[in-house]
Amino acid sequence: MKKLLLIPFLLFAALSMAACGGSDNEPFAPGQPGTPEQPGGNDDNDDDPDTPSSGGNGRYLVLYASRTSNTERVAQLIRMTLDCDMLEIEPETPYEDDYNAMLERAQKELAAIRQGNYPPVKTAVENFDDYDIVFVGYPIWYGSMATPMQTFLHEHAPKLAGKRIALFATSGSSGITTSVSEARSLCPDATIIDRTLLLTSSSLSQMAARVPAWLDEIGASRENPDTPEASAKVNVTVGGRMITATMEDNAAGRDFLSRLPLEVTLSDYNNVTEKIFYPSPALTTDGVTRGCAPTPGDITIYAPWGNVAIFCKSWSHSSDLIRIGRIDGNGIEALTVEGDITVKFERQ
Repeated sequence: MKKLLLIPFLLFAALSMAACGGSDNEPFAPGQPGTPEQPGGNDDNDDDPDTPSSGGNGRYLVLYASRTSNTERVAQLIRMTLDCDMLEIEPETPYEDDYNAMLERAQKELAAIRQGNYPPVKTAVENFDDYDIVFVGYPIWYGSMATPMQTFLHEHAPKLAGKRIALFATSGSSGITTSVSEARSLCPDATIIDRTLLLTSSSLSQMAARVPAWLDEIGASRENPDTPEASAKVNVTVGGRMITATMEDNAAGRDFLSRLPLEVTLSDYNNVTEKIFYPSPALTTDGVTRGCAPTPGDITIYAPWGNVAIFCKSWSHSSDLIRIGRIDGNGIEALTVEGDITVKFERQ
């Protein structure tokens, strides 16, 4: 029922935005596929570029860079749909009004980034601790992520470690694949959600339908749930010590919980990088987002083999890893020992 009531609102919002288009279709002009938008065109936070506009749902943050407002419109619709926080990423020096001069500068900045030199931005975020998902939106510039957003991710990579990042972009006709690889390179310790959203000149008019559908696909909702139920919390007994874990609210995490209590033998893998076991039957992974850059304490499934892997050390991003939970606090220290260990999982 909530979704039915929300659809007319979203259609009205999208039509209202389109009515303000003006020159916003400039990057979609014939013969200019994938040319850049100019960030900073609409600045609602000139006085304090580091403070997100607050929403009622504190689980999500929408970050965006935009030139002609196309990306901003998508960001605004995500914000309205989720009632969440939002912040514009702005270059330290505004882009030129002259379109050709701005294009030339964009090309130079992209070339500089390939040499490791990032153009400065004036936006910073203190921490991302309260956010379940950080949405990152940008225009595609010559096939790549717009340079202000590249700089922001480069500078905030340590703070984004362990966070889930959802990418959305606009372009004339260019694809999003290159920018997804750039995001993973810029934030190697974050989890880039595999399902991305790209709106091109031919699909921007579908924004009102595409945005809510994409949010449903990645499990983002307007509701702001209370403290996780006790059923999501697990006691983990290792020898004479008890630690705790919190399971993800996804199909695999719920399947794991349904099998408790469970006593298993964890074996070393890759020099105590992981402690693994093979559930029988394998845990369901239907509809669960894949892709994870594990950090110590993450409880995951390695999809090709079906084993559960609890990471004792950080490891590089793998699109075959599925996060299903996490050992709380410093409890992972109890598992960081050589050799097989017997562990019992029980619901709290």
